[in-house]
Amino acid sequence: MGGSRTLSGRFGWLTTLAGMALCAWGAADAAGPDAAASRGAASGGIDLLQYDWSHLDGATPSVAGVRIDGLGWGIVPPADEPDEPVIDNPPINLRGPALQVTGDFAVSARVRLPAGASAYLTLYGRPPLIQDEWRQEGEAVTLALSKDRLRVELQDGIGRSRHHEYPVAVGEKARVTLSRVGRQLVVDVDGRTVARVDDPGLFDSGRVLFGAHGDVGEDFWLTGLSAQPLTASADVSVDDSPLPRVSPPADSLRALAARNVPHLAIGTAVAAIPLVSDPNYARVLARQYSMVTPENAMKFQFVHPRPDRYAFAEADAIVDFAERNHMAVHGHTLAWGEALPRWLTRGDYSDGQIREILAGHIATVVGRYKGRVASWDVINEPLEPFGPDLRRDSPWYRAMGADYIAFALRAAHRADPDAKLYINEFACESRNAKSDALYRLARSLLARGVPLDGIGFQLHEDMTDDYDPVTAAAFRDNVQRFIDLGLAVRISEMDVNLHDDDSPERLRAQADYYRSMLELARDIPAFTAFSTWGFTDRYSSLQEWWDADGLGNGLIFDPELQPKPAYRALQAALAR
Repeated sequence: MGGSRTLSGRFGWLTTLAGMALCAWGAADAAGPDAAASRGAASGGIDLLQYDWSHLDGATPSVAGVRIDGLGWGIVPPADEPDEPVIDNPPINLRGPALQVTGDFAVSARVRLPAGASAYLTLYGRPPLIQDEWRQEGEAVTLALSKDRLRVELQDGIGRSRHHEYPVAVGEKARVTLSRVGRQLVVDVDGRTVARVDDPGLFDSGRVLFGAHGDVGEDFWLTGLSAQPLTASADVSVDDSPLPRVSPPADSLRALAARNVPHLAIGTAVAAIPLVSDPNYARVLARQYSMVTPENAMKFQFVHPRPDRYAFAEADAIVDFAERNHMAVHGHTLAWGEALPRWLTRGDYSDGQIREILAGHIATVVGRYKGRVASWDVINEPLEPFGPDLRRDSPWYRAMGADYIAFALRAAHRADPDAKLYINEFACESRNAKSDALYRLARSLLARGVPLDGIGFQLHEDMTDDYDPVTAAAFRDNVQRFIDLGLAVRISEMDVNLHDDDSPERLRAQADYYRSMLELARDIPAFTAFSTWGFTDRYSSLQEWWDADGLGNGLIFDPELQPKPAYRALQAALAR
């Protein structure tokens, strides 16, 4: 359902917060599906359940409401911090109803709690920024309701989290309302005010996104959800517009490449949250790029959070956006030793069961996107970080040894025979012991008839006074031997980190370096893609999770999504 619906000051008589709305929700307990469109009007608010909840991971919409399952979605810390806890990463309904709010407003929810279950509803004023090993919090409030307790959690950016707990007694059905009144947040449960806390400005952005989740293995029902203004000057509207479609201009990177270098896709890694929540991000992406790589959304821990459950909402959003804007998709990644959920790494599985898990995972993920994802990083970073040996610390290697690589490639080919299959690796730009080992691996796989189409070279480079990145000449010399095997090659994850020096001189050097690598790929038909790991410093893996203002500087658009000298250099290289 598209478009928007607005409720404004004509409902200003609702100055008793959500109390009157709660009474209306209570009277609607027996309402059936035919009443879906009228429940909001009856309560003086907008019925949010009439909008799309099918893209919220763990949610199952039905005529009775939305069942919310606890997926246990989380981010696993790096391998060198094995005892650190998993970072909670509950799903957000990125493609469902989003509120636009001014002034005082209320959101009222009606839930049904099975015995022993808890319900978690989160309202985001600013969504988090997520990488594969960290979650940088935004601004949000979470209401956690159980049979005898209400927990209110305020998240006001990094390191600014406050928790409040209140005793409450609720039955199987409960009604909870969050109201913003001036600079306070007020929470009512079953018509009684339970909490009043100072509002640090969580919704000053004027936008509200929703998330809902349960405890792992538990579920609850969201049987009602409405939003309404509370004063004559307040305004509440709902935006559930579809993913945007954008026409690229003739001088964009993708248009220049299509016209002058048709063998080369211009790609970038894409994060789902800014894609859906930041219109400028989506606009620049669609204008400039002809290929997208899901940055995290297809990694094992994100897409397969429990042994019997998958979570495809974010990956679906990226693939759907790409199709709407005539962009190819390069999937990332199927078999990697990192970003694995702890149900897998700490489970008591036999070698045979691990083989079945990997085979089932590949069949499910690749099968879901058959014909929609053009190519895959089937194997990601199989070698030690700076050595020639295969990594031995993954469940795949421990169960199958080196044979896991051929096993995964064959499984991916069975799932989609038309998709191009890649090994993706870093620190292999020049001839060295690691790139020699990668070459021997590729040659061995081809000799055995294993379906391998190409190699991705990551090119995460640093440019400092103490370090010079690999030259284009050295890269050309190294990559040619892979081409001679009959393989395609791609620059898969390029960024050029300037660290503490982003002076005009260093930005020009960064631009020259980007251009040298694009010119190399432009002039060699075996290159299928020139892809950067993100495109704007605002959403960059070079940012540290603990510093919201410490943005990276290694990409071609600045934090305001304005082109940097590197963009102009790439544009000139493609214009010939």
